[in-house]
Amino acid sequence: MTQQETERAMPTGVVLATEPMAHDRNRGWELLRQVGPVFQDDLGLYNVTTYEGVKFVQQNPKLFSSQRAFDDQGSVQQIPLAVDPPDHARYRRILDPVFAPREVNKMDVELRRQAAELVDAFAHRGHCDAMNDLAKLFPTQVFLTMFGLPLDDRDKCMEWVRTINAERVLGTDILSDSLVEASNALADYSRQFIRAKREAPGDDLLSRILAFEGEDEWTEDEMMGFVGSFINAGLDTVTSSLGFVFHYLATNPDVRRRVIEEPELVNPIIEEVLRLEPVGPRIPRVTTQDVEVCGYTIPANSMVLMCLGAANRDPERFPNPHEVDVEQANLGHLTFGGGIHRCLGSHLARREMRIVVEEFHRRIPEYELAPGAEPTIKWPAGVVTFETMPLVFPVPAAP
Repeated sequence: MTQQETERAMPTGVVLATEPMAHDRNRGWELLRQVGPVFQDDLGLYNVTTYEGVKFVQQNPKLFSSQRAFDDQGSVQQIPLAVDPPDHARYRRILDPVFAPREVNKMDVELRRQAAELVDAFAHRGHCDAMNDLAKLFPTQVFLTMFGLPLDDRDKCMEWVRTINAERVLGTDILSDSLVEASNALADYSRQFIRAKREAPGDDLLSRILAFEGEDEWTEDEMMGFVGSFINAGLDTVTSSLGFVFHYLATNPDVRRRVIEEPELVNPIIEEVLRLEPVGPRIPRVTTQDVEVCGYTIPANSMVLMCLGAANRDPERFPNPHEVDVEQANLGHLTFGGGIHRCLGSHLARREMRIVVEEFHRRIPEYELAPGAEPTIKWPAGVVTFETMPLVFPVPAAP
């Protein structure tokens, strides 16, 4: 960084709502990248847009607090998301083995059965809404399955989470009546099933954690924090990522046919869509002291947003920054975080997405967006998503 670059004034007052994110996120994120590696938006929040800048924030939790960034999101601390060192290490030591690939593998058969059942429900119709008929349903069923809860609770859990993520405004303390109502309902539901599992444990993830004793034993509030973090970070996010995968494959038929002919392409295509379409596009931290990022000083006690959509398109890191390119799928995107706060459920999320893509294409290999459909996202938002994804496809011949 040259002295001239260091002395440049930081851009301020950038209005995110005017960026063309709804229809063209490549252009939208590129415009934000062009503003500068660090800028202040119209809410006074500091945005970091480069790969190296975001990586620096991710890997320095003592300078950038996750705990303070989520202080305003309920009375119960989200675990391990909203926990800083040194306490964070205790939770990850316990939770990392529970979410390891070998544990996720054990659920593969059951999760494939559920995904297949959801697709079979509409495969004969010749049309579906990939969001409402599949992508919104499956991740919630995975959560209920992992926690040993009845699948009949799916729809009410989905509605609570949808309301919470749709109405929470990042960087503000705005709490709508519907947001408070949904948050309280989800909290009451979580507390009830935690107490029920403590009294009558089963063969599920929740019961495993409740069985810990001694210094590893968790309080009810800790369990509530873990459940809340899992729900907030693991349901709508996977739903939204599936929507982006289906949109890409529906609008790129040559690639879709390659996926069917070459199943080994499923994983790298998912990785590239995750890179280009991070559904939590701006992840917050709070500075614990004055800190320099990309030659700009960010004051202590400032909200910093890691702009994953911009950083994942950094041409210094990705030779083909704006396109799905399986040749660069192993370069390491930032969507699942980095450092101590890398996504706890990344292995599970990847498996869920792969299962849905594979089971869908086994039954429906040819499809496209319904005529006239132009799925868009709401922006700005804490979680970006397509509300609908109408697809049409040939009806299978009768046996």
